[in-house]
Order: sequence, then structure tokens, then C-alpha cells
Amino acid sequence: MKKMMSIILSLMLLLGCVSAVAEAAETEAPAKVPLGTVSINGAFTLQCGIPEGYTPRPLIATSDLIIASLTAEDPEKPVMYLSVAFDETYADVERMNDLDADALDLLEKTYLENDPSIEISYGATGLGTTLLIARQSEKVPHYIDFLSIYKGYFVEFILMNSEAAQDRTLTEEELMMAVDFLTELDFIEADEAAVRAQAEANSVIGIARITACDAEKKTVTAVIKTPLIMEKDQVEAALEEKHIYLGEDGDVEITVVKEEENTIEINNEYYLTLQDNGTYIVRSIYDDAAVLITMYDEMEFELAPDVVFLDYIDPESLESLEEPTTHTIEEFAAMVKSEGTDSVGPGFAVDNVNVTIDENRKITSIERVYVPWQ
Repeated sequence: MKKMMSIILSLMLLLGCVSAVAEAAETEAPAKVPLGTVSINGAFTLQCGIPEGYTPRPLIATSDLIIASLTAEDPEKPVMYLSVAFDETYADVERMNDLDADALDLLEKTYLENDPSIEISYGATGLGTTLLIARQSEKVPHYIDFLSIYKGYFVEFILMNSEAAQDRTLTEEELMMAVDFLTELDFIEADEAAVRAQAEANSVIGIARITACDAEKKTVTAVIKTPLIMEKDQVEAALEEKHIYLGEDGDVEITVVKEEENTIEINNEYYLTLQDNGTYIVRSIYDDAAVLITMYDEMEFELAPDVVFLDYIDPESLESLEEPTTHTIEEFAAMVKSEGTDSVGPGFAVDNVNVTIDENRKITSIERVYVPWQ
């Protein structure tokens, strides 16, 4: 069992953290908020109703885990946390209602081993889904933890007193508010577009310096970099302190500053351009290339099963191609080995490869592009 309780409670002790119980729904209720899409053992988009006076905030949303918080405008009201996490051990369990007494006893023990003072009882959502309810009324902060299962996903919801009211007894009315939330929590079957959008949201694109590719192991060894992006307050602090961190160029003293609309020029060497989202991207005046920082330093990455290599460069003429040539991983591995040893082609070690890395740190796409310095 992927026990989220200990993780959630640890977070809660720092800033408050919880998990939730979910419910399948046939119809989409109005005024519900989407929390994310899970896609293990079926693809589902989670959506929930919001209790009056509360604001939801997704914290984590991956293919097998969603964690969200709900905080109240009133600091005296309890905070709530929802966790939906897939556990392959329970992949064949449709609902907690399907578990026998021994299986329920095993779940109870996972709570009692962590906290022998809690009280365990059972209840149900308004739709009849069984809820294991663990209540802590002796130690602070007081909390009530609800646990259920839906299609192999542990759905855990924690109702916990706020920092302002840690020793207050949670009321039956508040308990019913949590049960109502879980009753209205929907697992909506997700289409391919929703799954793809979720995957893209959790993927990052990096600039790679590839040193090896093993076609049998389906791995690539590379340094992965990303353009240096700075928040507005970081730029303001750098200008005030007259020092700026510029990735591989290190910490640079700022001696000359020229500010124009949406652009800040530094030392006649770099310029910072304001983007639509309010951040600044840092570029070199010399070649207009983005200043890079290292995300992963010389490590081995697993390749996704369907990854392909797209080459936008003619290896012989070194000219850019309008339409890329497509290669298998076996062909790509041979090119990495050949171009890295006898200088045939532009190579893969001059930051001329874009890779997409998914939430599991697997490379899902590789593109070699033309750069003027190759």
C-alpha cells in the first residue's frame, strides 16, 4: 500500500497536509473544480465541489498521484487535504466495499502502528462507498482521516485543525462536511487529449549535450540544461546587489546597466528580456543565445518505448532541414558513436539537441537542431 498518511501528516506538521476519498460519478455536477488527471489503471479526471468559504489549490498532479489542499478564509476553520494515489497491490480492487475483514484489519494496522492513540471507525459517502475513519482527538493537532479505494487508487482525505485552533475538537458538522466533499468528488473518465495534456504539463524540455546512447538498454547519457529564467524580484535583487548569477559563467559583477522598455542590458554582454508571463530570459549579446543552467549533470536517462530521433540537420552538409529525417534508437545510437569519434556530422555535444523529459524522468523525444556555433 502506498501509505500517504505519514507523508501527509509530515507536511501538515509543517504547513498542513491531507488526502481524500473519491467517488465515481456518472454525471458532471455544476460549479466543480478540476484537480488533474490520473492515467494508471484507467484514465480519470478528478473534479470536486468546494465547501463554502474554502479555496482549492492543487499541489501535485501526475499520472498516478494528485494532492490538493483546501484552505478557509476563516483562520479558525479546519484545513483539508486530498490525496489520490495509485497502488498496484490494490489494482484489482474496485471499491473499499469489496475488501474483507482481514484486508480492512491490515489497513487499520497501518494507522495504529504510526499512532496507537487514534480511534478507528467506519462510515460511508452519500453514494454508499465505505470510508475508514481515523480520528485523533487526544494529541494536537486534532485531525480526522478518511480513507477509501477506487479502482486501485487510495483516496485519502484529512480534516485538520488550523494552526490557530490546533486543540479545538473537530465537530460532527465538520466531519459531515468532509463526507459531503467525498460524496461529490468525481472520477470522470478522461479522453486521450486530457491524458496528453496532463503529460505535457508534467514534462520539461531541456537542451542536451549527449555523450552516449545504448540501444540495447534504451538509455542515453547526457548533460541536460535549460535557459536561465529569472523572476522579477530576482532581477531587482541582482541589480540592487550588483551581482547576477549567469549559469556556467558563474556569479558576474554588474558594472554597466542600460534599461529600456522590456529589456535590461548588463555589462554590454548580456540582456534580459521581459516575457509575457512576467519573467525574464537571459541572453548573450554576442550570439543571441540563451544563457544556460544545468538541470542534470552527466547522467543516464531511460528512453520511453516509443521515442524517436528527429534530425533537422543534414549530417554531410551541416545545413538545416525544413523537414526532419526520422531515425530509430538503433540508428541514433550508431550516429552518436560515429559522430563522437571521427567528427562526421555536427555531433551531439554542442548543446544542439532538444529533449523532452516526462514526470518519470524518461526521455520521450529527441530533436537535433541547427545552431550557428556547431
